[in-house]
Amino acid sequence: MAALVGAFASVACGSDGSGPTLIERDVFIDAYVDLRVAALQTDSQRIAHDDRVEILSRHGITDQDLLEFADVNAGRLDFMRDVWNEVEVRLEGETIAEEER
Repeated sequence: MAALVGAFASVACGSDGSGPTLIERDVFIDAYVDLRVAALQTDSQRIAHDDRVEILSRHGITDQDLLEFADVNAGRLDFMRDVWNEVEVRLEGETIAEEER
């Protein structure tokens, strides 16, 4: 998962934020949260390749779609700040729900 975050950062540095994206904001957030939750449920905090592919497939996207979303929107600082804030809120909600189980 750290590699994915690093990839977002490296891709995001070179974009001017223009152009269309293949996936919607909520799809990006949903997929990212599902990937992160799956990683947190492992001892290594890493997702097996097949599990990652399955999670992305459930959302109808690929790794490339996630990277493209980050690349296309990298220059939209307020937008991406809101995206990451929403990811954090949802992850906190998942953590609380998991603790209550």
